[in-house]
Amino acid sequence: MDRRRFASLLVLAGLAGHAFFVPISIAGMQIALAVAAAGLLLSGIRPARTPLDWPALAFVAVAIFSDLVSPYGFPELISATLWRSIAGFYIVAHGLRVAGNARLVVVCAAAGLALAAAVGLVQYQTGVDVVHLLGLRERQALVDAPGVPGHYGAMGFFTSRLTYGHNAATLLALFGGALAARALEKREALFVAAAGTLGLFAVAVTFDRAAYLGLAAAGVAILAFAERRVRKALAAIAMAVVLFAALHPGVRGRFASSFSAGANPDRVFLWSRAVEIIRDHPLRGVGFANYSRALPPYYDRVDPSFFMRTWAHNLELSTLAEMGPLGLLALLWLFGAAALALLRRIRTEPFALGGLAALCALFTIGQAHDVFYDTKVMYALWLSLGLSLGPRS
Repeated sequence: MDRRRFASLLVLAGLAGHAFFVPISIAGMQIALAVAAAGLLLSGIRPARTPLDWPALAFVAVAIFSDLVSPYGFPELISATLWRSIAGFYIVAHGLRVAGNARLVVVCAAAGLALAAAVGLVQYQTGVDVVHLLGLRERQALVDAPGVPGHYGAMGFFTSRLTYGHNAATLLALFGGALAARALEKREALFVAAAGTLGLFAVAVTFDRAAYLGLAAAGVAILAFAERRVRKALAAIAMAVVLFAALHPGVRGRFASSFSAGANPDRVFLWSRAVEIIRDHPLRGVGFANYSRALPPYYDRVDPSFFMRTWAHNLELSTLAEMGPLGLLALLWLFGAAALALLRRIRTEPFALGGLAALCALFTIGQAHDVFYDTKVMYALWLSLGLSLGPRS
């Protein structure tokens, strides 16, 4: 076997493994990504331009600069480089130039999601942590299902129902767009549809309101850009999903509470404190990943017992507080460039609609959560974008 052939197989194995582990394990997805990267290096392929190069570089540069000039100093390296998950986009995008077979990558992601969803549905009923049972986690991870006594929030193989919900919703958006664009062969489409259905049930019992809204946003995007003859079937499926969800009192209650300020006092508190931090650091911010260092006096002055001491739970507010206006502009450029490039490729790239749906889902989720700092979620987005925003051949 010659070097190029071996490199191609190595890349394909890495990409398939990465896609499978994206909804399952951060370690698995990163190890598989490293395998694909090794294959890329061995292939000798030259890097080529993608639509995200300049905005991604700008975001990383501003993030590093904000830490260098931060009044709070430079954060730990592992935190200061939380933007590193964007490497997933480049490895997937360039890896497909070497190995091709994007459909296999999507099918592997669907297989991983189906496995995680099955585990999540069992968790909902029993609270059993499969990872703990296998001896891979010291303590059992479980949380009561909000509003459903005697049940537990589905979290798959992760330790957070929200991380799992955000991750799965992004992948489900990708699958929905791929199916609507008929980007898969018949057998592949049937498998992905079955895995997606199982995933929808599992996301429902995460009781992750942002995931619900993200999927709704993805659905709107798919309906807007799908072919006319596909829209009627999609609309009927969407109505069936909404009706089924509405029949579950826990799901119905969680979705309705998304739009109530009285039911979300924690968000009001978090956003108010973020505005105060932005007011005191209007130009340079507090430094990328330094939010937790800056927040204690702001939180303690109002409520010392408030326990959610992470970020602002809003993508734009967290970025503005940490990186200032330049950072926010870089972030919006990154997401805007991705959206514009996907729209330009919507009729020519098979997975562009799936990538657009995934982007819409994650951006919507980001209005109530700090998704950019959760690499488990971001790898799902970069995988989705890598499938359709690679360099032009």
